[in-house]
Amino acid sequence: MKTFFQITAATIVGIASVAPAEATPGIQTGTIRGYSAEIVESGSWSAPDFITVYGPNGREQITVTCAPFTWQSYGANTQAFAASIASEWCF
Repeated sequence: MKTFFQITAATIVGIASVAPAEATPGIQTGTIRGYSAEIVESGSWSAPDFITVYGPNGREQITVTCAPFTWQSYGANTQAFAASIASEWCF
């Protein structure tokens, strides 16, 4: 799981993301892949994080665990979209 600073920095520079920092439990807001998002972060790689992202087809709710990498989603966007958000968050 990355901090929004790391995701934004990697996007602006156009390079692969830097090594993830330790996560702090709590709520974060920002963007993932250019889409507005709110994340309820567990603070642990092995516990689920909850992402609400506003994608091209509306709101998507994604539950993602980074280690092992698993995710599930509910919303009007495609599975490919949800998978890309979950993957960007974890890796």
